[in-house]
Amino acid sequence: MADELSEKILRNCSQTLAGLKTGTIFNISDMPVSILEFQIAVLNSKLNPLGIFIERVRSKKNNSLIYVYRRSQLLKDLDRTGVREILRPIGYPECGSTKDIILDGQIQYLMKRLSDYDCFPHEIGLFLGFPVEDVEEFIRHDGHDCVACGFWKVYCNKKEALSTFRRFRICARIYENAILEKRPIESMTVAA
Repeated sequence: MADELSEKILRNCSQTLAGLKTGTIFNISDMPVSILEFQIAVLNSKLNPLGIFIERVRSKKNNSLIYVYRRSQLLKDLDRTGVREILRPIGYPECGSTKDIILDGQIQYLMKRLSDYDCFPHEIGLFLGFPVEDVEEFIRHDGHDCVACGFWKVYCNKKEALSTFRRFRICARIYENAILEKRPIESMTVAA
């Protein structure tokens, strides 16, 4: 039923499914929103119990932006030192009776920012699990003058980032093989 979306998530979000990365955002083309929403609902019913959540961020014509994330890890990531100082001036909500309500508000605000602009807002790295200091420096340097580039632009801790990039590439190869073997997405998802 949700095979087409499952394959795209396995291909694009392997590091998130494996628990190596908080979130991934990718584009899916040529799928009507109604079909996509149905497939997202089916996959969420399978993956939410494992800690993985899927959101359709925006759609223009038959192109949709999909956000796949580990909710528990995102809660921790957005509580890291320096995150509030980046998000507060941009207008992200901080109030709510529970961390879950605050998180939902922050995800909704990110989705609004992604819908309002054609490019990605610089703070998106915080929602994908990138190091806070790299996001800060990316914003400060407007994306220029990085010391390395791979899954994100690196400004600090180059050696550690390159090691992480290697692990991410190995993970992607493992998941490509899983696609060829037609393994179900839930069997390739590490529970939170």
